[in-house]
Amino acid sequence: MPASVDAAVAAVILVVTGVSLHFFYARGLSNLYGDGIAHMEGARRIFDSLTPGYPEIGSVWLPLYHLVCAPLARNVFLWRTGLAGGLVSSAAFAVTAFLLFRLGAEMNRNVAAGVVALAGAVLCPNLLYLASTPLTEPLAILWAVLAVYLLFRYSQSGAWSALVGAAAAAFLGTLTRYDEWFVLPFATLFVFAIRRVPWRERFWKTTVFAGIAGSGPLLWLVHNAYRFHNALEFYNGPFSAQAIYAHQLATTAFPYPTDGNLQLAARYYLEDLKVVIGVWALELAVLGLVAWFTRAREFGRTGAALLFIVPLPFYIQALAHAAVPLYVPTLFPHTYYNLRYGMEMLPAIALFPSFVLPGRLGKNVRGPLLVGVLALLSYQFYSVASQGPAELGVAKEGVLNTPCSSPRQQAIIQFLRGRYDGQRILVAVGKWPCVMPEVGINFRDTITEANREYWFQMRAKPEKWVEWIIRGEGDGVDELMRAYPQAFQDFEIVDQETLPGEGEFWIYRRRK
Repeated sequence: MPASVDAAVAAVILVVTGVSLHFFYARGLSNLYGDGIAHMEGARRIFDSLTPGYPEIGSVWLPLYHLVCAPLARNVFLWRTGLAGGLVSSAAFAVTAFLLFRLGAEMNRNVAAGVVALAGAVLCPNLLYLASTPLTEPLAILWAVLAVYLLFRYSQSGAWSALVGAAAAAFLGTLTRYDEWFVLPFATLFVFAIRRVPWRERFWKTTVFAGIAGSGPLLWLVHNAYRFHNALEFYNGPFSAQAIYAHQLATTAFPYPTDGNLQLAARYYLEDLKVVIGVWALELAVLGLVAWFTRAREFGRTGAALLFIVPLPFYIQALAHAAVPLYVPTLFPHTYYNLRYGMEMLPAIALFPSFVLPGRLGKNVRGPLLVGVLALLSYQFYSVASQGPAELGVAKEGVLNTPCSSPRQQAIIQFLRGRYDGQRILVAVGKWPCVMPEVGINFRDTITEANREYWFQMRAKPEKWVEWIIRGEGDGVDELMRAYPQAFQDFEIVDQETLPGEGEFWIYRRRK
């Protein structure tokens, strides 16, 4: 492929990425998600903490996104605005879009097919929004696309560099999001089957790939066993999805609609895809899948594309059996929650339409087909984007669910503004994600459960270590103060409120 074509495509991608990041940031939409704000806290704490470095790596969220964002999050402005993560997500999106272009073009042996795959990414408004946020999906999608691209190159050349590169990308993916773990067996099977080489070489290369890629989950199990004395702490610990769901059932008796029902889980996930990616893109992807099957004899060239379909069964089974919630506006309870899970299917939905433009098609057929596909994707882009940026499915979820609109958090923020004097605060980890960035409190001036060696000191003489306490009903600080009430006799309540639906909070200050 001519270098000038790659350069032109890269320029278009960079312009789209930069404009979309500025567009969403300027409208105050890029840092709304509670998860995103918490990711920025995790990244910031790597350097800004009483116990910086390794002790700040937790149990539930995989560490790579925090580690990548940490150098940027050292900057106060980039941390408080979420741009430390937004810049990483935008860079990941830009590389992903370019790799999809190359995959489409190389698998189909023509630039037009690459343009179709590229359009599937850059003409998806919800993906453009997600690329402006400090969320893990864009980086995870990058590793998945890079791994598949390099596996495609390996299928064509058999080069060790491509195989090891694919394994390294898969390894990084498994330390970014758990759905990448599910891909590993399928990718390993692909490595084993794709090239007709002697059995000894086949087993050796498969073992190398599995060993490198599979070391990510193994390291995470070892980390949880060492740090929390439970290798499955991320799965069944107190902050896991299982524990959160058990607490919800105990307090509200409201089960997730998809719990235990694979058929309903599939329906919810399909509705999610319609909302965040679009019906026309889905129909083009189905058409492309049919075209892919008609070229089954070219499996050696196009087979790697099937790995992009793996997130589909993963999320369906997770919704049914792994305590993972998904709410879509078109189905009960008609609200927005975790819609971004659908974006994991974007590489498949972007790439598969490219198979309707195989290299053997003449230019007089390929040209009108390209125009037709781009017209449909452009129409879908317009119909979705014309409702306004805050009405995009993934963006609206952030608007509706942002923790920073919580009356409790706002009450705490308003009290501390103008009163906080830089002294150390005892606070539950992750409980008040908006308080520290909005008030401007450094994490090294807080003690949480993550600072275990200091947290245990709170049982005896907390007045030696902290000046302030933020206590929320049922949080870790509340449990600590109920268990050791005599230790906190030197603290007095300076603010207290009970807010309907959110419970009570107290702010204490040490008596002079």
